[in-house]
Amino acid sequence: MFKNRMHRQFLILISLLLWSVPMSAEDSLPIIEIKADRTIIYPQRMELTGEETLMDILQMMPEMMIGGYEDVIASYNLRINNVPMNGDIRLILSQMKAKDIAKIQVCDNTGVAKGTIGIAKVLDINMKMPDTLKGFVEGQGDFGKDIAGLGTVNALYGSKSTDLYANVSYRHQEWNEEFLTLHMTNRFDDKNKLLTYFTQQYLDQPLNMSRRVMGRARFFHTFNEQGTELLITGGYQYNSNPLLSNKLPLYVAELNTPLFSERLSMMLGVEGDFLMTEQKETGRNWDVFNHDVYLQFTYSLPKWKLTVGNRVMFYRYKLRDFGITQKHSDTRYNTNACVVFVPDSRNQVQLGYFRKYYNPTYLVLFMETNTPFSEEWARAKGVLDEWDIHQVKLAYAYSRQKLTVQTEASYYDIEDGENFTELDVSAYWKTKGLTLTGGSNLYIAKSATFASFRFVPKAYLPYDWQIGMQVIYYTRNSPTREMFGTPVYGCLSVNKQFGKRWNLGVDWHDMFDAFCSDAELNRHAANIKLQYRF
Repeated sequence: MFKNRMHRQFLILISLLLWSVPMSAEDSLPIIEIKADRTIIYPQRMELTGEETLMDILQMMPEMMIGGYEDVIASYNLRINNVPMNGDIRLILSQMKAKDIAKIQVCDNTGVAKGTIGIAKVLDINMKMPDTLKGFVEGQGDFGKDIAGLGTVNALYGSKSTDLYANVSYRHQEWNEEFLTLHMTNRFDDKNKLLTYFTQQYLDQPLNMSRRVMGRARFFHTFNEQGTELLITGGYQYNSNPLLSNKLPLYVAELNTPLFSERLSMMLGVEGDFLMTEQKETGRNWDVFNHDVYLQFTYSLPKWKLTVGNRVMFYRYKLRDFGITQKHSDTRYNTNACVVFVPDSRNQVQLGYFRKYYNPTYLVLFMETNTPFSEEWARAKGVLDEWDIHQVKLAYAYSRQKLTVQTEASYYDIEDGENFTELDVSAYWKTKGLTLTGGSNLYIAKSATFASFRFVPKAYLPYDWQIGMQVIYYTRNSPTREMFGTPVYGCLSVNKQFGKRWNLGVDWHDMFDAFCSDAELNRHAANIKLQYRF
């Protein structure tokens, strides 16, 4: 009897150990990963239902703030697999589900790796491809001061050698908007991979009709087991509206490889584009040529990661008008130096320095120039001078499956401008049937100080009901409050899941506009959506 009981207890103990090993391994993986120029979120490592939207996850980020239902990520450029996304941004954020996302890269300092300018930022989504065809069809109706109808189809397909992502959407609100995105990945073998992209955008708005088409191909070749990889990219974009037409060919060649040891890695690349613009009414045309060379080193230790990088940008503006050609050229630099300390899988600390620049507004300058005489062009070159931006950033992140906390503090020194400080904090917590997300953003400058506070609760009720709310309060002097006249933004959301395929939802967005007599623009409306997943 004693031996049998001991034998059963021993088997139970072994079973518990075997069961706990994968759980411990999964729990040891970081939910949030801080790198020199970005923060990465891994939704698959979180304790989620999978039905959470991309917007729900982004609420975890300290800097993410909603200005309105139609303006949710104004300071970010949305990319899918590092390719610009031409689409209805709000639809993508509200429809893309956590179970379809492998990782989210919030790139707030992109100057070396992604080549953006000034304080431009990138939100890069990497999809989790299924083993078969998956997707959804959704229809929406927006009922407010104006009535809008929206429809979209989204599809994901994965196989051993080919992945496909397709998104098509149409919107009608006294005008028409159409978007199409196609991504395809072909894996020829273990060392060669080709990614091709095509996006199309058509906007038929009052007094403004525009078209945009972009195609791009990215070829990856892996040389060895150490991970030495060559990337070659070629692309072309065409854009046309009543005032201008643009043509933009581009190229990228990039090498990523370990250097001397596995701890030291190098990114070396060259990138260029040639923007050709024509002003339709006058026939004036101008060219902007960018040719960048970038280099970045990362040295990794068990608990430390050091990154140093620089991008040198050679650019030239050329204006042709009345048979006269004028040129202006200059050189700019983006630099980063960053150290990340990772004592364990849950805690990370970052200290970084970033040198960026403010891009001259050459478009307005050229369009307002009547003739390119020498005196006018001399004044124009003065306007085209860059502004240097120096940022020092200190960040901390704590993350586990049910709780994340992030804080950021940045000081910006701006040439010929006003220096300012930003303090951001956010937290995400999940308990049984409830998630709470909150945060605050503080802006401090000599001319003004203002803040914003957000609270985003979401309740998971019986019978697959979900009720959530987004509330953001803006203090005085906040640009958002001054623009719309309302101190509070709010959106109430109710969703009901019917089985595994159908979902019905209602959003009452910009709801506090209805109660604020000082509102400059009453934007509140109800949005009803019905989705079928296949």
